[in-house]
Amino acid sequence: MDKVTEEEYQQVEDKNRKSAHGSLSGDSSCIGLGEVLGLYGELGGDAREALANIRQKPVELRRNQKVFSLCEGRADIFVVKEGWASLSHATSTRGQDICNVFMPGDIIGMRESFFESHDIVILSLTNCKLEKVSVDDLHELLKTNEEIRKAITSYVMVNDNITIERLRSCTHHRSEERVAHFLLEVYARFNFKGLLTGNVFSFPVTQDVVGELLGMTSVHVSRCMTALEQKKLIRKTRSSIKLLKPEEMARNTGFDRDFIYGHLCLG
Repeated sequence: MDKVTEEEYQQVEDKNRKSAHGSLSGDSSCIGLGEVLGLYGELGGDAREALANIRQKPVELRRNQKVFSLCEGRADIFVVKEGWASLSHATSTRGQDICNVFMPGDIIGMRESFFESHDIVILSLTNCKLEKVSVDDLHELLKTNEEIRKAITSYVMVNDNITIERLRSCTHHRSEERVAHFLLEVYARFNFKGLLTGNVFSFPVTQDVVGELLGMTSVHVSRCMTALEQKKLIRKTRSSIKLLKPEEMARNTGFDRDFIYGHLCLG
């Protein structure tokens, strides 16, 4: 019963994004800026209509395709509708180290769009469908619409919390616990968006990417994954993960979902 069954694997592809109250729709065409921000703050009809009227452009990327993003001194903003992508900050004195990964229902470049000369590099980890959002239009709404301003602030703060939790894990835990913590992070992100109906989730992220995020070699990541399987904490396939004992994993790693998503107060 611990194995990832064919039915569960199919659910990853077909049913993991099942609609629920306060959740994103399983239909990728319905994942838009307003729907995503609506998870992070109360948006009335006027706010949602204003977001729907922002200039947007569909972008499709092939696996391993790179996009260098800089919009008049500020990073572009993309809503991830399908697929997975990573983000790097490219500077003249530093390489293009991966600093985050994004899944359906995430927004790439939101935080970076508030900084000048903060260009980013997006690498598609799978085939991706994105929606490029006008930075100028969104920032103009930010000035005039309080609901949108609060939702954007909430989005940035929650994603900063994710990064803080990941950093805490990397500085306080052994390698195996770091990997388990990261899997719990991905699991929590899917759950928050309502894109999960069980303990199986899509995970097409390579061991190289996981290692770069967690400060480990890909070989070490592989050993940690094997150890977690041997301890009957997870089951994995080439592109999915099943958490067998998420509560025990959370106790072992100190993963704190409430720190990431709870107790947000914007007045």
